[in-house]
Amino acid sequence: MKPMKTATSRLRRHRLLALILVLAMVAAACGGSTETTPDETTATTAAPADDGATETTPAPAPDDGAMEMISAECPIPNPDSEVQIDMMGWEFPIVSQYAAELEECAEGNYSFNVQFLDSQEARNQVTLDVATGEPNFEIIQGSNSFIIELANKDALLPLNDLIDKYRDEYNLDEIDPAFFELGSIDGNIYAVPMVSNSMHVFYNEPVLNQLGLAVPTTFDEALAMCPTLEENGYAGFGLMLSAGWSWQIEFDNVLGSLGLDPVDPVTGQPNWNSPEGIQAANILKDMLETCGGVTGGSYSTDDIQAAFQTGEYVVGQTWASRAQAMDDPEASAVVGEIQFAPALDTGSGVLAAPAYMDGYAIPKGTSVDPEKIFLAIMAATDRESQEAAAAFGGVTRAGVTNPDGPRNGDAAQASFVEGRGPDLTHPAAGIARSKLGEALLTIVDGTSVEDALAAAETAYLEEAAAQGLLN
Repeated sequence: MKPMKTATSRLRRHRLLALILVLAMVAAACGGSTETTPDETTATTAAPADDGATETTPAPAPDDGAMEMISAECPIPNPDSEVQIDMMGWEFPIVSQYAAELEECAEGNYSFNVQFLDSQEARNQVTLDVATGEPNFEIIQGSNSFIIELANKDALLPLNDLIDKYRDEYNLDEIDPAFFELGSIDGNIYAVPMVSNSMHVFYNEPVLNQLGLAVPTTFDEALAMCPTLEENGYAGFGLMLSAGWSWQIEFDNVLGSLGLDPVDPVTGQPNWNSPEGIQAANILKDMLETCGGVTGGSYSTDDIQAAFQTGEYVVGQTWASRAQAMDDPEASAVVGEIQFAPALDTGSGVLAAPAYMDGYAIPKGTSVDPEKIFLAIMAATDRESQEAAAAFGGVTRAGVTNPDGPRNGDAAQASFVEGRGPDLTHPAAGIARSKLGEALLTIVDGTSVEDALAAAETAYLEEAAAQGLLN
């Protein structure tokens, strides 16, 4: 199918959003550097506050009995009866910290059951849960792409009224509107943003110097260095190519660097079965075959992190939220040796990196009072909580610092500003991600790039058309 050439407006829109996002990331990085993640939108979106929208008069505070605050660490009203909250998400260092902040509210009448699964399994469990209409989980932690996917299925509660009601009390204007935008569709906000993230290059500076290798800036440069790495006993260039979802993210990154969205943001028609799509998939295929080494196509994000920590990988591109782990003396044998650079590009000047946000959402149909759930989220994402979380990565409140934060601020900022931008919010984008992931993964087993992309297009068009999502 002929691609929809929307690159100029697309890149202008994405860079404008990225420039807004980076302001918050810079503030979070003041202690040492910023960062973090999906560990993974383009639509009319709503930002909280003074965007010209009609505002409603804030309702009075809820009558929760004595209304005493639970504690200094959990500054929300203590409910007059027990509130059980189950949360589902996927784990990486900064979201573990937020979960710990959430559980501090258990000093009062809240109790929490926090569950973390592998990212794909967590998505699967949540998707099945919300489809029942009577969800077991009261809080969903997820990336902007997953939040939007659920919102497009009408599975999440819009949070606008609660955000407006508690805006002043919990200083929600400290969160830049661009972060709320990442989790919004048509003016409805579906998540409270807490993590900012992108992807960029990690490299072991002493080893690269010893081997006489320069830090790569393009995929061609990364390909050229891999034989030397492998001849000296190191794995090649680390990329996330172990699962369908990771192939899809890497593909979207490269395709975005080449100037295309995977689907047209207006019509929903696919753009990937095109010269640019074939080029993007071939770049990943070449990276796998030339730079994959014995681990190529098998290492998860956690495995790639561990491989850097042990010295198996000395160069690669992964989530910015994994930077702090490089300096964890309990897990890393290379403390202080891993440095950071902007994401690779295709030679276009647009980096192959996304703009991601992780946030907390509330599903529709929950049997727990949404206001009490929202207040627990406020406690877990307030300024004090984000100051603690900033030790592990990029946060969303402006001016938040942590002297023990990761050192990858400059690399993360560049990847946001010059990257491909956020995922689309088109209702069919989730189908596109699924079909692309399934088809691209077959390249590992020998399917040609052309056949894989054609299969993804056929499957996507069939399902998206059946759901009436194409214009």
